[in-house]
Amino acid sequence: MQPKLDGNIFFACYGGGHSAALIPVFAQIKAQTHSANALALTTAKAAFNRALLPAIGMDDLVELVPEYRRAKKVGALLSKSQIANPNVTEAETLAYLGVGFHSLAKEHGLVEARAKYNEAGRQIFRPVDFFLRLFQKHRPSVVVATSAPRSERAVFEAARMLGIPSVCVVDLYAPFEIQWCATQEYASRYCVLNNTVRRRFIDAGVPPDRISPTGNPSFDRLAHVDKIQMRKVARAKLDLHENDRLIAWISQPEALKHPFSSDRGDPTYPQQVERSLASYFRAHEKVHLVMRLHPSEDRLPAATGPRIRYSDSKEPLDELLCAADCIITASSTVGLEAALLDVPVVQCGDSIFSADLPLASMGLATSASTYHEAGARALEVIERRTQRISVDYQCDGKAASRIAQQILELTS
Repeated sequence: MQPKLDGNIFFACYGGGHSAALIPVFAQIKAQTHSANALALTTAKAAFNRALLPAIGMDDLVELVPEYRRAKKVGALLSKSQIANPNVTEAETLAYLGVGFHSLAKEHGLVEARAKYNEAGRQIFRPVDFFLRLFQKHRPSVVVATSAPRSERAVFEAARMLGIPSVCVVDLYAPFEIQWCATQEYASRYCVLNNTVRRRFIDAGVPPDRISPTGNPSFDRLAHVDKIQMRKVARAKLDLHENDRLIAWISQPEALKHPFSSDRGDPTYPQQVERSLASYFRAHEKVHLVMRLHPSEDRLPAATGPRIRYSDSKEPLDELLCAADCIITASSTVGLEAALLDVPVVQCGDSIFSADLPLASMGLATSASTYHEAGARALEVIERRTQRISVDYQCDGKAASRIAQQILELTS
């Protein structure tokens, strides 16, 4: 059955972090009996499924745009060079790649599109033409998406061309996104992390009355966590004693090249961190390590040992955060979540993504200039336990409600 888009509120997001920011908002809109669709791209579909919320994919939308009905055949050719993700169906992969390349070819011609794709891969996709044709045939009442640069950016540009009101949810600090989304024309309204981000957008030229410091809905749940009780239960599950120390490394894939800068990365960076931590803490008999893999990571453990265990997104994140005495990360939003729960955080500064979420410079983490220093910094912060969160980063559990209100005001 084809999705009904006409007159509905249209959400779009990809991946884990961005979908986590929109899922609570989408749930509230649906609960208020407002008609809405969620385009869940890549691994976001699995996140919506876990939340028991309906979502559509690019595979559903290609059938609504006659000019793109052959896109999956193009995607089949491109997918041969892709590594399959178990959380994304083959049909969705073919549609996503096919729509992205077909739109690229329409904009630049086939020869130049091939050259651009060979150089940058899917990072080059911004299928404005696709969403323009889709919204011309099936016009939504409001468009809602995060500040991500590919399909979400295309959704905003298509909506602007057609005069459809829109809400841009800026879930984090937006170090690079601000370059394209902080304009007077990009979105009708902006819902940002806090007043610090709001000031940055104002400085970039966005009218102040369009920007609301709503907070990030993915953090709303933290306001309701019973930290003491959850810590007790979670540590018992891990068979940890009172004097044991639990340090968790929050992994993320490291790219060969940063998508928005010239920085070069090493894809084995996460494994190097894990081996380094395992080596450093081998003699510390009271220290236990948890290596939590990113949802898009599907790999073997890089380190083994009697006090080392691996975790993934199937295991409750909040239990791990409450059980931990320190979190180590390079740029994961989990580091911010840990800080909001008053768990000490150490940020490795040598990932190509470290500057994307500058937890240390924001006063939310202790800096380790390289991952080789992370173990020592972790012991230091556990010992002194002085980390405190500024009021600007505290959450009250109402971010989703504030964003939903912004959306509904545009429908009236």
